Amino acid sequence: MPGAGAVRAIRDRIRSVQSTAKVTKAMQLVAASKMRRAQDRALASRPYADEMRNVLAQLSGYAASAEGDSLHPLLQQRPVKNFAFIHITADRGLAGGLNANMNRAGANLALEHQPHVEHVSVVTVG
Repeated sequence: MPGAGAVRAIRDRIRSVQSTAKVTKAMQLVAASKMRRAQDRALASRPYADEMRNVLAQLSGYAASAEGDSLHPLLQQRPVKNFAFIHITADRGLAGGLNANMNRAGANLALEHQPHVEHVSVVTVG
């Protein structure tokens, strides 16, 4: 049977682990709350992005009709040779599997476009 000092050391260690678990749980709750807020903001910006897409489509239509269906070179449809995307992941801890999921999605996106283009470029952030 362990001595009184060993029992006390074990109790202290148990309390320390329990305290660390409480702090970690609180940090996870804060991170989850921040993630929810960020997701809500991203969803709230979708109507704006959709409207901008509509405006750009209308402007390109006006440019075509104003120039006698001769589009500006940047507005012309042409075959896609290069595909590039910016891959942004979290740079903080307690994001759960977010980074792993983002990396998997980025790899799938690159593989999805690879057969259709000559070159795929990825810029990573985070």
